[in-house]
Amino acid sequence: MNLKELISNSTILYSYQEIIEAINNIADECNERFEGQSVTVLPVMKGALPFSGHLIPMLNFHLELDYIHATRYIQNAGTNQVRWLYEPNIEHIKNKTVLILDDILDVGITLTCIKKKLIDLGAKEVWVAVLFDKQLRIKKSTKADFVSLDVPDKYVYGFGLDFEGIGRNIQHLYAYNKINN
Repeated sequence: MNLKELISNSTILYSYQEIIEAINNIADECNERFEGQSVTVLPVMKGALPFSGHLIPMLNFHLELDYIHATRYIQNAGTNQVRWLYEPNIEHIKNKTVLILDDILDVGITLTCIKKKLIDLGAKEVWVAVLFDKQLRIKKSTKADFVSLDVPDKYVYGFGLDFEGIGRNIQHLYAYNKINN
C-alpha cells in the first residue's frame, strides 16, 4: 500500500496543531515537576523522534540526552520478547532521575521492560512521558506519568508512528479505518 492509499482509508484523529498544543502541555508539566533538577532524557527510537524533537527544546531544566532503542516488534508483529538495539550509557543512568519519552503507550510491555532495565542500571527514579495513550479495555502493565493525548483502540499512525513501515513523517495522527482491533 502506498501513502496516498493509506491516507484515503484513514481518518484524522488529531491535527498537527492539536498535537503541538498537547506537547506544550507536557512541557509545562515536566518543567514544573523537574524544576531545578538534572534529568536524563531518553527518547525511545524510532517513534519518539518527532515527539522528542518538539518537546526537548521546551524543557527548561538541566538535562543529559541519550536514547533507547528497544522493540518487541518484528515485521510489524508484536512479540512478548523485547530486543535491545541500543542501551543508554550507564553514566547517564546510575543515580540519576530519568525521563523516558515514547510515542505511544499501548499494552505497556516494552515500557515495563525499559523501566526495569533502567532501575537495574541504577536509576534513582524513572518517569515516563508519552505522546499518545491508547485506550484499551485490558489492564496495561505500566502507566505513563505524563500523557499528551488519548487515542481509541485502533491502528494509528503519523507523527512518528508507522503503518507497515510508512507514515511516520505525516504531521497529523490518523486512524486506519479498515482494521478493527
